[in-house]
Parts: sequence; C-alpha cells; structure tokens
Amino acid sequence: MRIDAHHHFWQYTAAEYGRIDDAMASIRRGFLSADPEAEMRPAGIDAVISVQARQTLAETAWLLPKASAHYWIHACRLT
Repeated sequence: MRIDAHHHFWQYTAAEYGRIDDAMASIRRGFLSADPEAEMRPAGIDAVISVQARQTLAETAWLLPKASAHYWIHACRLT
C-alpha cells in the first residue's frame, strides 16, 4: 500500500491563506474531497494522511468528518 503522508484539504480564500502568493498560483484554489481521488489512482496512491492547513478548531471540525466519509483518508494530523 502506498500512502501520501502529507495531504491538505482547504477552501481557498485570500484572507485565510494570505501566505499563498503569486509564486504558488497553481494552488491558489480550493482542494476538496473529490479532487485527490482522480489524481491518486494513476499515481499508485492508495490512501492519504490529511494534515490541517490552519490550526483552528473550526478546521478540525471541518476535517474530521471528511476522514469518516472517505475510505482513502486513513488518518488526520491535527496540529
């Protein structure tokens, strides 16, 4: 089994992710649950460990149900 050990979900807003500047324009968008599955299979990835992008209780509350809903999220790292 191959696992991506550092995966983020987020709903991008400039106010919350101001650190994503022009040099990182390719990730200046939302990354939600349906996105990684299409990329994982061709790359031979079976599962991910999702890591919080922000250290907030709101993000924890948003992220944990995703892990319950998707078999391919094997763990969450809450910082």
